[in-house]
Amino acid sequence: MKNILLPFCVIALSASAQQTIHSVANGNASNPLTWDCTCFPTTDDHIFVDHQVVMNTDWLISSGGSIEIASGASLLQDASRQLLVDGAGSQFNNNGQTTFKDIAWTNGSTGINNGHMMVSDGLFFGTGTGFTNAGIIDGTDSVLTRGTFLNTGTFYVGNFLNMGMFQNSGQIAADSMGNTGGFSSNNGYVFANVFGNSGVFDLSTAGYMEVAADFYNAGSADIAAGRELFVGDDFYNGDTLGGMADFVNHGLIAVTGDFGNSDNLEGSGKICVGAYSANSGTVGGTLNFCDNSGAGGFDLTIGTIAGTVTYCGAGSCYLSIEETASGETVSLYPNPAATILNIETDGSFETAAFYSVTGELVQTTVLTGKAIELNLPAGVYFVQLTGAQVSQPLRLVVE
Repeated sequence: MKNILLPFCVIALSASAQQTIHSVANGNASNPLTWDCTCFPTTDDHIFVDHQVVMNTDWLISSGGSIEIASGASLLQDASRQLLVDGAGSQFNNNGQTTFKDIAWTNGSTGINNGHMMVSDGLFFGTGTGFTNAGIIDGTDSVLTRGTFLNTGTFYVGNFLNMGMFQNSGQIAADSMGNTGGFSSNNGYVFANVFGNSGVFDLSTAGYMEVAADFYNAGSADIAAGRELFVGDDFYNGDTLGGMADFVNHGLIAVTGDFGNSDNLEGSGKICVGAYSANSGTVGGTLNFCDNSGAGGFDLTIGTIAGTVTYCGAGSCYLSIEETASGETVSLYPNPAATILNIETDGSFETAAFYSVTGELVQTTVLTGKAIELNLPAGVYFVQLTGAQVSQPLRLVVE
């Protein structure tokens, strides 16, 4: 993991009154003939990139200056370049394509991405900054936000830490994801290999989340009714540093591995566990707890469980993906899918049945070709193929 980008200093090459400057030709950013002012733009100018401009120097935007890249235009680095956007009124807006090594927004500056932004090392959003991504951000090693970040587009990052306010209604995927601030996903899809929360986290409206490995909550977390949290390995709710973790589940939590609670767990939703479960805290509300190993309730409890909590046993939830029963090859693409799903198989199948993670049959399709038209809301589903052979469930994400 590379270091998170910290604010840095870029020295302006010249000083002049603030101007509005447009590119007039493809070329280097440092070439005066690239710009209609026949000059080198200064840090407080309003710069409009309408061509293919090569970023051949580090850049500072300050004192209310701005850079805006038009749709179809680009600002691409020729080497490892950095951009600092500093101060209230200073902006960097991308509607085309841009590449940098690092970008930092500090001291009340703002930014918008409606195009394609590739930042190889670090994105930093300081306190008081605001940023909206409605396009694509990818190829980024690390992101740290202390400001306000609204994601309505697609965001791929290696390591993501939110210490400010992050709101997702698009798609975000990270290798590791942590939250110590406010993290809200009210639509779209959140994917992480591991996720840890010690702030305030909520999954609501039409949002859903998948964690491939471990999920850890030491703060406040809320899953709304109808929402789904799928955990591929272990789940733990508790603060080992002396605080109190609170988890309210009105939706579905499906945990393939172990499940542990040492603080407060309540709600009216369903929890499905595939392996060992233990409670040393408080479990309340009208939660329905399902142990797919067949134990019925928690494997171990030394805490308190309300009499309103109910239980169900093995087979109540889909939790994991198995290889197909007879060894045939099956692939689903694209995955995530939207309205069309293609099934590629060397087996002999006649129908495809789609189940929610709670085991409810939501769609059945007779296979007449490779393509299936989907009529499913966003979420995680399991697809079972039947015919001369029967496959094990295959996990599908619909966005």
